[in-house]
Amino acid sequence: MKLISLFLFIAVIALNNVSAQSISVDIIQQGKSFDDSAYYDILKIDSENYWLTGKYGIISNYNIKGAITPVIYPTLHRDIYNIDRFDENNLIACADKGTVYFYNTLTNNWRSTQIKGFENSCFYNITVLDNKSALICGGRSAIAHSKKAIPSGFIIKTTDGGQTWTKVYSAAFKMVWSLNYNSKTNEVAALIYFPNHTSLFLSTDFGSTWNKKEKTGVGIFYDLEFDENNNAVCYGGKINGSGKLKYGNSEEIKFEQVGLIWSKTISGNFKIMTACDGNILFSANSENWKMIHTELAAKFSLYKAEFISLDKAIVVGSGKTILVLTINEQYSLE
Repeated sequence: MKLISLFLFIAVIALNNVSAQSISVDIIQQGKSFDDSAYYDILKIDSENYWLTGKYGIISNYNIKGAITPVIYPTLHRDIYNIDRFDENNLIACADKGTVYFYNTLTNNWRSTQIKGFENSCFYNITVLDNKSALICGGRSAIAHSKKAIPSGFIIKTTDGGQTWTKVYSAAFKMVWSLNYNSKTNEVAALIYFPNHTSLFLSTDFGSTWNKKEKTGVGIFYDLEFDENNNAVCYGGKINGSGKLKYGNSEEIKFEQVGLIWSKTISGNFKIMTACDGNILFSANSENWKMIHTELAAKFSLYKAEFISLDKAIVVGSGKTILVLTINEQYSLE
């Protein structure tokens, strides 16, 4: 496959004076249309290999030397939205149609289960609490496929490594987009959407009960993380509009014409947010973000980024897109 290199130069001001920064984006792979498979998530397998999971049940192995190979497993061809690990050897992935996959790296053994009562639901996001406990959230499959439907959002919980699951939250007219566990405070946060706003819910008992903390804002806030002060950092926006970023109770920050922000990734001082239409937001040493626009075959969304070294990240998205972003020079504070 032909490798296309795009060199983009941006200047970022952080604190006082910072040297100009050169960013290169290599398009490693992309398809021709949105009908091609998409990559939704990335999981580091070892020091050289990363699994990319996504649409139609695709799992590809990306090696840091550049090789991309399919992961052979007993696929049910259902979209895999998120992948995580209970521990070093046991992986869990959540998928469409109420499907959960399990994989053991020592035995190379796969198993899957379709949880009763969720056959028409998408398991959209997972957060692992410990080596036996995890939470999965989601709603009707139609919602994940951009179709109109009653969301029937939910959160389910396992405490036995995925053998059994219990529903711990449900709401007919709400969609639960994401979950995140803060190991410092033992709090779990969820972003729950109800037309036309998103609210932040918290659990202080490892996801067994949930309470609304605050209204995050108008529109969709799609994902969240916790910062060093244990504040929930939420991001989202509109597919064909502006991206949004919000720290705790602060005013939301808008990014014009980047589309919805799908994910945020940090390595040291470097931060990456992925968005729509080939857009990447980059920051170093501060919250002054600069946009990098990557010309792709179509207006593919970029769903996830993962640093594979201090100055290099892989970025994946719709249309089979795989990018490698390289920070060519180190920032230096004067």
